[in-house]
Amino acid sequence: MSMMQTDKTRPISLREIRSFHTSGRRVELADQPRQQVRVSPNAAPREVDLNGHYICGQLYAQHFQLAAPLMDLPVLFWHGGAMSGVTWETTPDGREGWANHFLRAGYDVVVSDAVERGRSSWAPFPQIYPDVPLFRTQEDAWSLFRMGPKGGFSADPTLRKAYVPQRFPLERFDQLCAQFVPRWTTNTEITEAAYRELIEGFDKAIIIAHSQGCWFAQRIAARYPDRVAAVVLVEPAGAPEVSAAEFAAAATVPHLFLWGDHCSGLPAWEAYRSDADARAAGLARAGGIADVVDLPARGIYGNSHMPMMDDNSAALADLVLDWLARVRPEGVGPEGGR
Repeated sequence: MSMMQTDKTRPISLREIRSFHTSGRRVELADQPRQQVRVSPNAAPREVDLNGHYICGQLYAQHFQLAAPLMDLPVLFWHGGAMSGVTWETTPDGREGWANHFLRAGYDVVVSDAVERGRSSWAPFPQIYPDVPLFRTQEDAWSLFRMGPKGGFSADPTLRKAYVPQRFPLERFDQLCAQFVPRWTTNTEITEAAYRELIEGFDKAIIIAHSQGCWFAQRIAARYPDRVAAVVLVEPAGAPEVSAAEFAAAATVPHLFLWGDHCSGLPAWEAYRSDADARAAGLARAGGIADVVDLPARGIYGNSHMPMMDDNSAALADLVLDWLARVRPEGVGPEGGR
């Protein structure tokens, strides 16, 4: 499947790890009731005044910079819905995540938590965010992430019904669900603005996105193609609408679409796949690089919606690295070849 085999014995030697937030806006609240709150168990109650200014709509990013990078552009990892940057760090059964894999391959890496996820923090709701967040159940994740059929989840792990074959480490499914975070469905514009500010912090970058994050990656590639060297879309949740001019711009950015198994017969995934396939075909007609990797069509069966966590995750990371080496997007090359 892959010509490249990342050397797992190569130590990850870092020059710096830096963390920062992008975007965010100041919002003032007034006419909020003052409260008497015991802020720690042994403390006396004190007055808490919620009137004042808040920063909200920010994105958190952690930038891992190698001591001696082999490539001259960073890889930005963007997660999916109800998830955070944990997606890319370590698999639920303790294997290395894609972030480490790409560091070992010589790329600097940026792992982010999108607006209102993880370390990006929340804003008061419904005072600032107009609605309450959604929370993902294990039942929903079992079927939507294609671990098994709808209704196949049980609180008793021995009774769960899974697809066969299945490459996700099912014995650690509960650990995956421990990663879930609340999500708002009304923050699309401010999330795109935060991702835009993130990409503007680099001369150029590669984006590797998953699921809902692929929607934002496609929008950013279409609107800011001068900042995006390549886009890898892992199980994209459809494709966003863009203008004709933005579509032409997106065609200048190499795109890779990566799909796992068990999509057929599931309305949500058939719709997502149809939209993404149409986008890939359109980019190709426009003269762009838009490669689609359908793993089952290649004889690789059993991958879930979380291929970066499946038992062949390292081989799939190498597949992406092979693709980047093959398409050689503008600005991607050895550190010494700038």
